[in-house]
Formats: sequence, C-alpha cells, structure tokens
Amino acid sequence: MKLVHPELSRAIIDDTVDYTEWIIEATERFAAFVYELKNQCDGNDGRYVLSDADKELGISKNMDIVFDIFSIDINSKKIVNKLYEEMQQVAYSEKLYVKTQEIAQSIQKYILELEQETDYILTFTEDVDWMAIFKALQVQHEIIEEDYFEKLIRYIKVAAVVMKYKIFVFVNLRSYLSDLQMQKLIQEAIHQEVKLIFVENCVKDCMGEGLRYIIDRDQCEIY
Repeated sequence: MKLVHPELSRAIIDDTVDYTEWIIEATERFAAFVYELKNQCDGNDGRYVLSDADKELGISKNMDIVFDIFSIDINSKKIVNKLYEEMQQVAYSEKLYVKTQEIAQSIQKYILELEQETDYILTFTEDVDWMAIFKALQVQHEIIEEDYFEKLIRYIKVAAVVMKYKIFVFVNLRSYLSDLQMQKLIQEAIHQEVKLIFVENCVKDCMGEGLRYIIDRDQCEIY
C-alpha cells in the first residue's frame, strides 16, 4: 500500500512503515495538501495516488480523513448503510436464505390479514426490502464507550471492518492525545492491519519506528 503525490520526493506511506508523521510547517502548503486529500477522500479528483502492488486504488473507498475526533460517529449514514448492505447479504446467504424467505412470507401474510380488517383493496410488492426494515427498526452499532479515546479506538475497529478502509488520516491529532494514547492507537491499527497518517503543522517529540516526513518552512523535505 503506497500513497504518493507529484509534489513530494517520496511516498507519504508505503509497505515499509505502519504509520507516518507527516509534518508540514508552512501554513499554506499544510492547508493545500490537507484540502486536496480531503477532497479525494470525499470522492473528488486530485493528484494523490493510492496503489497496492502497482494497482491504483480509489482513495474515497480505501481512506478516511478525520479532523475532529470528538465528532466521529460509528453510526454515521455512510457506515450504517454499509452495515445494512452487509446484513442483507447475510440474510440471503446459504445459511439464512430459507429463514429469510419464511419471514418474508410471514410479513406478506400479515399484510393480507391487515387488509381484511380494513375497507380497502391493497396491493404490495412481494420483494421485502430488508434494508428499509433495518432502517425502520433503527438497527445500528451499540455505543458503549464514554471516553473520547475509547470511541476513537472503536471507530478504527468498526470503520476498518465495515467500510474496509486501509488508511486513516488524522489532522493535528497530537494536540489531543498523549504519547501513550498515540502508541495505543498505533498498536490497535497494527492489530486491525490498517495504516495511519498523522498530519501535523509543527514538530513534536518523535514517536518511534514510523516514518517522520517533514516539510519545513523553507520547503525542504526531511525524512
């Protein structure tokens, strides 16, 4: 997995590292690089290229960028919709197909019984929209964490599994987390087999064995 940009002399992240501290001291370049990456994570065009074994990958499908850790939501519309898609696939899997059909028939039978108790002649589709049922029942991930750091860890776990994200980008995260929390986050990412990019606008203490990639105020690249 490699992320490159034509203005940079090396990859921001690649298979040799688990995480990158990408420090951009020049304010305008910091804003420009982050803005372009956000746009591509949102599905727009840009110059970043993400690849795996020389095969180009869609950035919006494989990366997530987080600006505010206090607003992350494991029940965002995007995550919940993906969850419903997966649940619907499970419903029609070999293991549950027969039971799913039985429940669908029971629903249709119940609608007919309801019709008989009214003065109306009704019609309805025989295809049950399970995603609509999940939504009506407000199926979602249970929120059990109270601490913002625990919520962040849970978000990584859920988004990595449900959304299939391979890289998480955090902007100025070190302003909110201690060095110990950063190490715990890195270990969780390694466990989930995802990579992290920490974009910062100033140099802080080195965290360890990841890549430290600095663009200083004179536009010099240091790594």
